[in-house]
Amino acid sequence: MAGPTPRYTLGVEIEVLVEPHKIRPPLQEKHALYYELLAKALRNRGLKAQHNDLTQREWRSSNYNEWYITRDGSLGNPANLIPTEAVSPILDTATDWDQEIDVFWDAMRAVFHMPQRAGTCGSHVHVSRGRNVRFTLAELKTIAYGIVVYEDRVMDLLMAYRQDNAYCKPNSKNSFQLQRAGGNRVFIANMIRSAATPEALRDIMQNSRYVLWNFDNVAANKSGTIEFRGGRFLRGEVRTKRWMTFAVAFIHAMLRMNDLATNGLSAGSTAVLYSEIKRAAQELGMGEFLPKKFGVLNETLPSV
Repeated sequence: MAGPTPRYTLGVEIEVLVEPHKIRPPLQEKHALYYELLAKALRNRGLKAQHNDLTQREWRSSNYNEWYITRDGSLGNPANLIPTEAVSPILDTATDWDQEIDVFWDAMRAVFHMPQRAGTCGSHVHVSRGRNVRFTLAELKTIAYGIVVYEDRVMDLLMAYRQDNAYCKPNSKNSFQLQRAGGNRVFIANMIRSAATPEALRDIMQNSRYVLWNFDNVAANKSGTIEFRGGRFLRGEVRTKRWMTFAVAFIHAMLRMNDLATNGLSAGSTAVLYSEIKRAAQELGMGEFLPKKFGVLNETLPSV
């Protein structure tokens, strides 16, 4: 008899450079106005939303129960565009989270033209076991091992411009401790098993937060999420749901496969790993959002 469907919570940070339908010059001085207009458009469609008015220290909802529209300094200040970051509320794989993403992009289209194809923009997905439910240390270790040993295959699944990006370096290239391992799976497994706390595991996985899989938030005083930072720039709901699904399904696949138990590598190729990620997505009720072929995911093949 099948058990209950696993569930996770997730959230997304969407970076865009956008041109408003109605430009009120000087545009470079009106960013907060357009953040407010987008927040209003979201509220008009039934979603909770606030915006950064840029007049005081930035505020964010402490419990992430609403959309927050703000700016990201990494996007610069182009003359004819609004640099924008949209931070979602906490969503749940057991609910109609995808409908919230559809409504968000409907609101975006009401205020702005299609976002620019901008390599400076990316997307970040935060994943946790549930609202106020943290991954156990054993789960974090299993996920961490999978992240390291499947790193090359995961890089194959990313678009080329996200494979060598300063804001999402592969963990093994941004960790003094992992570099010492030299790719030796037994060494990696033993080092990860030796972590006595989530903070110690974080220090094994990275030197800074600018890594593909960021463990900063697993510390005891933080949110408990693992952050996937390798998503492409987003211009609509299809790829937003695709990359959100990829992040949570990869984590679920790592827990299902549990290769740390054997110092192993059960997915021998990128195609096999992708099939495991798709299987995990199906188990979560999210399978419809991943393409059949990983070449469509990394955009080396056209969408069909």
